[in-house]
Amino acid sequence: MSTQERIFSTASWLVFSMLLLIGVGIVGRVVYIQSYEFERWQAEGESFNAQIRSIEPSRGQIFSSNGSVLATSVPVYELRWDSQVERFDAQDFDAALDSLSHGLARIIGTRSAAEYKTRLRKARQRGARYELFGRDLSYLQMKELKELPFIRKGRLGSGFMFIKEDKRLKPFGALAARTIGIHREENRVGMEASWNEALQGVEGQQLQMRASGGVWIPATEDYVVEPQDGLDLVATIDMHLQDVASRALEKQLVKHNAAWGTVVLMEVATGRIRAIANLTRDGNGKDLQGAAPKYYESYNHAIGTAVEPGSTFKLATLMAAMEAGLSPETVIATGNGVTSFYGKKMHDSNYDRGGHGDLSIEEVFEVSSNVGTALAIQQTFGEQPQAFLDGLAAIGCAEPTGIALAGEAQPKVYREVGADRWSKLSLTQMAIGYEVTQTPLQSLALVNAVANGGQILQPQLVESLERNGRTVETFAPQVLNPAVCSPTTLATCRRMMERVAAPGGNGTASPIFRHSPYRVAGKTGTAWIAGPNGYDGRYRASFAGYFPADAPKYSCIVVIADTRSGYYYGSTIACPVFKDLADKVYATDPSLHPATEGNFADAPHLPGAKDGAKVDLLTLYANWDVPYTEAEPTGDWVRATTGADTVAIRSLPIPAAAVPDVRGLGLRDALYLLENAGLRVSTNGIGTVRQQSIAPGTALRGSGTIHLELS
Repeated sequence: MSTQERIFSTASWLVFSMLLLIGVGIVGRVVYIQSYEFERWQAEGESFNAQIRSIEPSRGQIFSSNGSVLATSVPVYELRWDSQVERFDAQDFDAALDSLSHGLARIIGTRSAAEYKTRLRKARQRGARYELFGRDLSYLQMKELKELPFIRKGRLGSGFMFIKEDKRLKPFGALAARTIGIHREENRVGMEASWNEALQGVEGQQLQMRASGGVWIPATEDYVVEPQDGLDLVATIDMHLQDVASRALEKQLVKHNAAWGTVVLMEVATGRIRAIANLTRDGNGKDLQGAAPKYYESYNHAIGTAVEPGSTFKLATLMAAMEAGLSPETVIATGNGVTSFYGKKMHDSNYDRGGHGDLSIEEVFEVSSNVGTALAIQQTFGEQPQAFLDGLAAIGCAEPTGIALAGEAQPKVYREVGADRWSKLSLTQMAIGYEVTQTPLQSLALVNAVANGGQILQPQLVESLERNGRTVETFAPQVLNPAVCSPTTLATCRRMMERVAAPGGNGTASPIFRHSPYRVAGKTGTAWIAGPNGYDGRYRASFAGYFPADAPKYSCIVVIADTRSGYYYGSTIACPVFKDLADKVYATDPSLHPATEGNFADAPHLPGAKDGAKVDLLTLYANWDVPYTEAEPTGDWVRATTGADTVAIRSLPIPAAAVPDVRGLGLRDALYLLENAGLRVSTNGIGTVRQQSIAPGTALRGSGTIHLELS
C-alpha cells in the first residue's frame, strides 16, 4: 500500500468515526429526551397548540325609547369538521353520509349533495382537521344543522363543531346611523364609542387549540372564566319621530340641492333627544343625467359642526342686552334698513324696499332686523363691550353642552375684548351671529331653556342601561345653568319668539305656521357661509323654536347649508322641516290634546285604522263603539275605509299560491302573511306598508325576498 493510499484510508476512518460518534450522540439525545424530558417538551409543544385565550362577550344591544332595536349583535357561525376526533365511528359515518350530505346541501345551500358527499369522503381519507364546511351561518341554520344525522352525536362523537362570532347590525339602516354609531376595533363613533365600556361587557377565558391556517377553535365547550355580556342601552330616540325627521329633512335637501342638513327634536322638560337626523350630500349635487342628489348619514353635524349661527344668535344677544338694562319698549331707528359701522355696511333683508323704520326691541326680533339688533347692542354695550361678553358667558353661550357623545365641537365666543381676532366691528358682528360659532345642538340648548323656564339642560341620548330586560341604571336630567336670565327677561324672550311665528303677524316665520292648529315660538336664521376668500354668496338657513308655545313640550332646530335652488332664507328652507315634524308630533302625541269624553261615535271624526286581521279590528270597534258595516261576507282579513259616520269593512282576499297584497297593513300583519307564504321580508321605514317590491298576485316560486316600504 502506497503512502498516499494509507493517508486516504486513515482519513476515511477518521470521518467514519466522527459520523458514528455524531449518530450515537443523536440517538442518545433522543433516548434521553424520550426518557427524562418527555413531559417537559410535551408541555412546551402543547403551549403552541393549546392556550387559554380571551373570549369576547356578546355586545349589548341599543334600543330606541319605544322598544325598537337600533343596534344588535347577531350571532353567525362557522361549521368545521375534525375527522380525527377520538370517538369517531366510521360505520356510523358511512351509514349517515347520504342523508348528511343532503342535509348540508339543503341548509347551507352553497354546494350540491353530491359535492358535499365527495368533500366529506376526501376530508376523511386525508385525515383533515378542522375543515371548513360553512361560514356566516345564522342561528336558525346552526340549530337545524345540529339535528342532522351524525352531527347530532355532538362534537366529541362526530367531530363537527360550530364556532360563534357576533356581527353588529343596525336594523333601521341609515336612520340616526351616525348617532347610533359604528362598532369596530378602532375609531368607533356615536353611542357605540361613547358607551363602549357598558356595551362591551367583560371578557371570558377558554382553552382553545390552534387549527390549520392559524385558526383558534375551542378545545371544550366549557369556559375557564365565563364571559359577561354587555349591558343593553335604551336610547332616548323615538323611531317614529326619527323616521319623520329624516324624511322631512331629506325632502328639503333634495328640493334645494343643499350640501348638508340636520334636525334635532328635544323634549323640553328633560333634554332628551327624540329625533336627530344628519344628512350630507354625496358628491357635488346632480349628476350629468340630472338625477336628484343622494344624501347619507356620514357625519353628525348637530354635534360636531360649529358654524356661525346668524340670526338665531339674536336670542342670546338681546337676552344679554335686556339683562344689562335694555328695555323691550326701547325704539330703534332702523331707517331704510342700511347703516354703517366703522366703514362696513350692514343691511336688513328689506333694505331694497325701504327698510322697517322705527322698531321696538320686540319688533326688531320679530322681523329679524340686523340693523336694529346691532344698534341696540351698540347702544347698550358700546362703552363697555366686555360687559356684553360677560353677559353671553353668564347665559352659557361659550360652553359646550357636554352631551355624552364623542365629537362635540367647542363653541367659539370671545371671552375678553381684544382677544384673538377682536376688532372694532366685533361687537356689532357678534350681535347678528357672526364672529361666533356654535353647533346646532348648542344653539338649541338656549332655545330649550327659554321654553322650560330658564334652565339649560344637558342634552340626553340615553335613558337607561339594562341587563336581561331589568334596569341597571337610569339617567336623570342634568342642569347646566339653573337660570339663564331673570324671569322678566325670560317672559319677554318667550313673547318675542311667539311673535316670530304668530299667525297673521309680521314675523319671519308667520306665513309658514299660518294654519297650524298649535302655536309655535322660534327664531329664523340666515347666515352667509365663510369660505377661503371670505363670504362668497353661499348661505346657511336655520330655524330654532319650540311648541306648543303656550305649554312647551318639544324644542327643535333645523339647519340646512349651501342650497343651490336660489332660495336660502331660514323661513323658506328650514321652517318647513320644523313644521312637518311638529305636525306629526302634534297629531300623534295624546298629551298635546285634551282628553275626549264619551264614545268615538260622538266625536267630530271617526278614528282611521289600518287594514288587517278582522277579529282584531272588530274587537277594537266594539270596545270603542265605532259604527261599521260589512257590505259582503268577509274572511279573516279585511280592508277598512273610514267615512264620516261609519267604517266600511270589505274582504281582503289572500291567494293560496301567489304574493298577497299587504299595502295598507301594519308591519306585524304583513310579516305574518308574507312569511306564511314562504317569503323573506326586508323593510324600510315605520308604520303602514305603502309599497311592496313584488307585485300582488305574482305566482310564488319557492322562497324569495320581498322588500316593503313603510310610512
